[in-house]
Amino acid sequence: MSSGRWTAVLVIPAIVLGLARPIAQQEPSSPTPPDPAGVQPDLPRFRAEANFVRVDVYVTKDGVAVQDLTAADFEVLEDGKPQKIETFEHVNIRGNTPQETRVEPQTVAEGRAAAEDPRARVFVIFLDTYNTDYAGSHRMQSVVINLLDRLLGENDVFAVMTPEMSPRDLAFARRTGTTAGLLAKYWAWGREGTIANFDPEEEAYMSCYPPHSAPDLAVGCKRSDYTGVAHEMIERRREYRALSALNDLALYLRDLREERKAVVTISSGWLLYTPNPRLARKLDCDPVPGIPPIGVNPKGRLTNDPQTHGYGSQYQCDKDRMTLAQLDNRQYFLDILDRANRANVSFYPVDAQGLRVWNKDLSYSPLGQPNEIQPPAVDAAQLRGRIETLRTLAEYTDGLAIVDTNNLDKGMRRIVDDLTSYYLLGYYAENSKLDGRFRSIKVRVKHPGVEVRARRGYKAATREEFEKGRKIMETLKIEAPPSGVLSALSSLAGIRRDTRMFSHASWVAAPIDGPADAKSHVWVVGEINPSTARSAEWAAGGEAEVTITAEDDTTVATTKQAVEPAAKTVSMTLPDIALGPGDYVLRLRLRPASPGIPLIDTIRFTVSDSGTPVGRPRLRRRGPTTGPRYVETATPTFQRTERVRVEVPILGGADGVTAELLDRNGKTIAVPVQSGLQRDEAGALTWGTAELVLAPLAPGDYVIKTSIQRGTTREEVVTAFRMVP
Repeated sequence: MSSGRWTAVLVIPAIVLGLARPIAQQEPSSPTPPDPAGVQPDLPRFRAEANFVRVDVYVTKDGVAVQDLTAADFEVLEDGKPQKIETFEHVNIRGNTPQETRVEPQTVAEGRAAAEDPRARVFVIFLDTYNTDYAGSHRMQSVVINLLDRLLGENDVFAVMTPEMSPRDLAFARRTGTTAGLLAKYWAWGREGTIANFDPEEEAYMSCYPPHSAPDLAVGCKRSDYTGVAHEMIERRREYRALSALNDLALYLRDLREERKAVVTISSGWLLYTPNPRLARKLDCDPVPGIPPIGVNPKGRLTNDPQTHGYGSQYQCDKDRMTLAQLDNRQYFLDILDRANRANVSFYPVDAQGLRVWNKDLSYSPLGQPNEIQPPAVDAAQLRGRIETLRTLAEYTDGLAIVDTNNLDKGMRRIVDDLTSYYLLGYYAENSKLDGRFRSIKVRVKHPGVEVRARRGYKAATREEFEKGRKIMETLKIEAPPSGVLSALSSLAGIRRDTRMFSHASWVAAPIDGPADAKSHVWVVGEINPSTARSAEWAAGGEAEVTITAEDDTTVATTKQAVEPAAKTVSMTLPDIALGPGDYVLRLRLRPASPGIPLIDTIRFTVSDSGTPVGRPRLRRRGPTTGPRYVETATPTFQRTERVRVEVPILGGADGVTAELLDRNGKTIAVPVQSGLQRDEAGALTWGTAELVLAPLAPGDYVIKTSIQRGTTREEVVTAFRMVP
């Protein structure tokens, strides 16, 4: 475990995804600190604190928390060497606090700050929609809320996640009323074993590889040639997406806070598929020679292309089949366990299907089986394997697995008991090197018959991280920045160079009482990581699709656009759409033309009822690789050799615009920002612009404040960006 209190992650349903609000990942890094010699003498020194380690330890006997231990009962070893315990605390958390006593975070920044508080606990509810069946999701709707109500103390927060979500979409809350309502309304979130919840890719697989012989197949084609192909592809894809979500969640929580994170994963487990050459083999079932069948291509057009079956492109299906056949989810699962341990994340898996006899009621057999009924021995082996993955997930991350039981409430009480009583130890590591290496931790208790669970180690700070931490402590004496600046800076949270795709949306909504010809507009930019763009799967380009849905899940707008081969950026415009007051969900999906996994991101935004004609800005960059022109970007990171340009959309005209540069504390920096107004070609929009040469700036986070003057009304728009070396 880690310093302070911990974070618990619960795995919850995909259906809630569309209604969750986004949450930024972590407080952005501070600017490069000054030379240590310039530190004021009254500010804290960090030499001693740099090697201070806190460990939360959970001690149980026969499943019951041990409450009467003292510091003398513990022994802590780091890399095998005993450490002196300097601080000791027994923490008992009183859960089940009344809803009205929990102060709900009102903004993204407040939710993030509450989650980062080391003296609070954090629960992220993750429902594995792909690997939980219909009955299991129905069973869990009240169980999850009862668990949260028993666990949550006055300062604890929780969030909801599903495999379809990005961790950046997490919204932290303290009251469970909204979540309880959603689970009651959308209780049928489990998709395992159903045929009614296929997404377009899965529908395409079923169309390309029908499970039974079709009348248009060649004479002599074996009945078993297609049996099980589509279903194994679907199962492999779903399992990979679920594991990928858990992997991203572990990395997100690692960056969110150092304290322990406990993940309660509601899932039926995974088969952990390995490469299957038989799935990748050539299938000889070709259409009957003669008149090609009529079908619909992926763009919705009628075609007699023999490579198209129903709604799926046979060419694309074959490429996906080759990619999915090579998945090694077993190794991926082991990698996730390692990352979770290093991130101080503990998983608490719960099998929502309870005590089971069968793996699942399959209507298809494994690939190549002539009989379409799953053999009992194979089914039993798969069931054991699934449950074992849940046990392994818990065992190797110091959690508890609730499996092989129909009394889920009793299992949840075990989780509550486990997470409400622990010991918090602190010590100064004898190894004070700032080398960034992983150091193992072993905690022992001098009592027989007890079970001890604690964090398995930590990553030592580097010199750079140490200096940044010192600088953050120094800035604690500085007046808090305005809320608008904090909100803008929160958009920089979680930016990592290994992110495969960045996305950014800009919009302007026509006021309800505005001119009849005023239209709303949305601009979307997707930016692929350069290393990903150079990979083989994007060598032939691909397709980008944007869909915007309203609060009631109705589709507001959708558009598609080709992605050029090896392109790093795709820009899309959705003009003349209806954006009334309310919450919206924008989904951007980039799918490679070659075999590969699509890139998907979700952006949530709210159109207020204030009726302002000033919208959210978009970013452009200019540098050595762009020549004299500015290009749209979704990545708010820049270098000194570049320029940044902020463009604020305004419906109608404006009387003037000014701009200034602020530091992360909201203080003006004496660097000139060029501002102006530009009318678009159609004449319906005006853009308030702010341009800045970045050469004078050091690495760190900054804000450009653009002020739009419209008659007697002045509106300020703040846009954050990050300078990197």
